[in-house]
Order: sequence, then structure tokens, then C-alpha cells
Amino acid sequence: MAQDTGPAMGMSVGATTLAAVTADRAITRRPVLTLFRDRPSQIGMPSEKSTGNPLLDDRGLVVTDFVDRVGGGRPVVAGDGSTHRAEQLLGDGMHALAYAATEGRPMPPAVAITHPAHWTKEAVAALRTALGRVSEWAQQPVALMSDTVAVLTALQANPGLPDHGVIAVCDFGGSGTNITLVDARRGFEPMGATLRNTTFCGDVIDQALLDHVVADLGGNSDGPPTVGSLTRLRGQCRDAKEQLSSETVAELAGFHGGVWLTRAELDEALRQPLAGFFTVLQEVLDDNEIASEGLSAIVAVGGGANMPAVTTGLSQRFGTAVITSPRPQLTAAIGAALSVAGNVVATPKTAPPVEPEPFSETTPPPEHSVPPIDSASTVTPQPLMTPPPPPPRPAPPRPAEVPQVDDGRAGSGLPWYRQTVPVVILATVIAILLATAAVLVLRHAAEGDQDSGVFTPTSTTTTSVYTPPELPPAFAPSFELPPPALTEPPELPEGPANPEIPTHPAPESTESAPPG
Repeated sequence: MAQDTGPAMGMSVGATTLAAVTADRAITRRPVLTLFRDRPSQIGMPSEKSTGNPLLDDRGLVVTDFVDRVGGGRPVVAGDGSTHRAEQLLGDGMHALAYAATEGRPMPPAVAITHPAHWTKEAVAALRTALGRVSEWAQQPVALMSDTVAVLTALQANPGLPDHGVIAVCDFGGSGTNITLVDARRGFEPMGATLRNTTFCGDVIDQALLDHVVADLGGNSDGPPTVGSLTRLRGQCRDAKEQLSSETVAELAGFHGGVWLTRAELDEALRQPLAGFFTVLQEVLDDNEIASEGLSAIVAVGGGANMPAVTTGLSQRFGTAVITSPRPQLTAAIGAALSVAGNVVATPKTAPPVEPEPFSETTPPPEHSVPPIDSASTVTPQPLMTPPPPPPRPAPPRPAEVPQVDDGRAGSGLPWYRQTVPVVILATVIAILLATAAVLVLRHAAEGDQDSGVFTPTSTTTTSVYTPPELPPAFAPSFELPPPALTEPPELPEGPANPEIPTHPAPESTESAPPG
């Protein structure tokens, strides 16, 4: 593995998609190579010329179906009858992809390419030899690794992997799905050979959508499509599948009145092949004697992992967390770039992660910033992790915690003025003291009125009847006061005798007496 640090590029090889990631750009291309006599080859479909292949509209020799034939020994026959080695076509295609990613600028000093995990040793050796024949990579060989190792490297950097149990790595590709079991406690070492399964893959889904659309068009006035248009319609179904991964409705253009596909129709097309894949994965776990509690996580990568039904179905079926990324089709390429940029390797969560060196002074490494496909702008996607569903049987109930009640005691930790019991007692004492003081004041005032209001030394002696003063209701005592005691009048000093005044004198008449 290359030990260089600094700018790097990661690329991944798939049967239906080739991907490349640099510090500021990420692209995907179909494995379609156009050969020219007077200039370098171009990678991608002619329809992709607007995204970095302006020369694909020129005539050239188009070659396809060479990825799965690498290392097979049988040559690929082109349309003009010429024969080509599949590994050499792939080497030229990866070289063209690298220049498309850099937009013609010089390549980064560190380049890593991933190959499918199910490839044989002969296929890997053949691709390594073909890459060594590329002029830019002859003196500085590229790092060639399994896509499973690259995927674990990328996901360990972000968002992280469990440090125990078995992890099932599921790579949903275009022509098949790879299943690899790794042991997290042993440095993510594979527990056996990668299993290749074609029950669920991109080609199967595209065919299911095509059959659905053709069946609908059969009852339409337009009639079924001709044989010549089936290839174009299949490509539209593939584009609609990718669009429905993030939207709810997709349109197939080119038909009178339009043809629409919904996510519900996509999920219905996925139902049967996805159930078949679940059965295959369960058989793999059973063959390795891995119980449900021994499976710590499922890694879902590849283009098929974009569909929500895949990740949610895995979580519900196997009852464990599903770890993926916002663009699972780029995960392997990102891991390849990390492996040569910062020498990052897949390590458990408990070990401190090795931070890769920055790609440049202004651009962060790709595990934190994955540029949009065919765009130089930078975005920051967030990793995805589908949590496991709740267990079928509830856990034994825990004893209910007795809530702490504030009883106003000293040990409650609250200030005294915020405690209930001391405040109530203090308020009661204050109320009693206020009531007692009010009674004493009123009683003293009543006695003073008796002394001054009954026997007042004046020129005219009057007799007054004591009447208790009326008190406001708020200060009225809750008990009746005893009637005031009559005291003997004090002796008065000697002086002129006062004429006796009758107790009830008759009022003087103001009318004059009648004449006698």
C-alpha cells in the first residue's frame, strides 16, 4: 500500500458503475469505453458527454461488457470484429476515468483502485499488470485492494463500526450482490470467501420495472414499445429507479401523456427479489453458526443501498443496526482514497482513529466532505445508520423508582424559605402573635374609654352608657369580650354644688303658655 500523504484519488470498479473521488470532485461512469485512433480513449456512455466527456459525440469504437471478463482469458470482440483483452480495456478505462475526475489536470501522487471482493487471484493479477502498463502508473504503481477493505476503512472513519461481534458486509451491485462476513474482534478479518449472489441486484430490478412498464403500455393506446425502443426504455427504468431512491414519483419521458413510476411500484418490484436475498443472507449466517445476537451490524453499500426499502428491510428482518453512507455507490472509492492519503485502516471503535492528512490547505478529506457527483462544489453529507428495531419480547420490568418528595426537612437540600413545613409553622406563629397583639391593644383602648367617657369633670355631670367600639371584621376577635366592670367614681374636690339634674329631664317647651 502506498505510504504517500497529501492529495490522493480513490477509484472503484463495478460491473455497471466506475467511480472516482478526489479532494474536490466525485464522478461515476458506465463501463463503456470508446476507442479512438488519434487520441486517448474516453469512458462513459455518449449521454454522459455533458458531464465531462465532450468528445464522446465523435465517432469511435465502442466496447462494453469487459469488467466481469477480466482474468477470464477470453478476449472481448468489438463491433468491428477486433479483439481486446478485458483487463487492458479496464486499465485504459480507469486511466480515462482518472483524467475525467481531474478535468485534465495532473493526477494526484497517490492513487488507489478497488476491485470486487469476489474476484479470483488471477483476475486481480491481470488487472494489476494492465494498470502497470499505463504510463502515469508505470513508475508509481497504484494501490490495488479489495472493495470490502476499502468500504470498512471508509465507514470506520465515519460513522464508525462496532468493536465486537460479526459484521455482514453487503455490497449491492449492478450484476450481483456480494456478502462478506468479518470478525470485528480480529481486526475485521474476513471469516471466509465472499459469496456472490444474483438474486437481488440492479439488473434484476431494472428488468422488473421494465416488465411493469411494458405491461402498462400494453393497455395504452400507444401500444407496446417496439423491440428497438426496449433498450432505451430499460435505461429510463434504471434512471427512474435511481430517482425514486430519493423522490416519490419519476417520469419516463418520450411517451404520449407521459409514463409515471411511483416508489410504491418500485417497492413492489423489489419485494420478491429482496425476500430471496434475505433468505440467502440467513443461510450464510446459519452456515457459519452465527446467531442473531452474534451479528453486531450489517453494512449496506453499493448503488442498491440507496433504496430505502433495502436498509429498512435488513434492519427489520435481522433485528440489528444497518450502517451505510449518504452515497453508498462512492463508499469504496472514498475508502481507497483514505487508505493512501492518510494510511487509515479499519480499526475497532475502541482504538483511537488515525486522522488522515488533509488533501489540501483548503479542502477537507473525503470522509468529511464528499463532493457532489460531476460537480466541483463541496457538500458535507451526514452518515446514515438505521437503528435496529425493538426486540420482539420486552425486557423484564425494572422496579419503579420512588420519586423524591419534598417534605421540607433539613436534608432536602432546599433553603429554609423554600421548604413547606417551616414556612407554614412560621406563618402560623406570626398570625397568632398578631391576633394576640390586636386583642391586647383593643382591650387597652376599651379600658381607656371607660375611664375617660363616663366620669369626666365638667360643669355638667352626665351619665354615659358604655358601648364597645365596632371593630373591622379583619381584626375582630374570635371570642366575645366580657362586659366592662363598673368602678366607683373618684372623689371630686370641694367646690360649688351642682344642682341636681333629673335622670330624664323633660325637654323645655319652646311654645308660650296660653294666657290665663
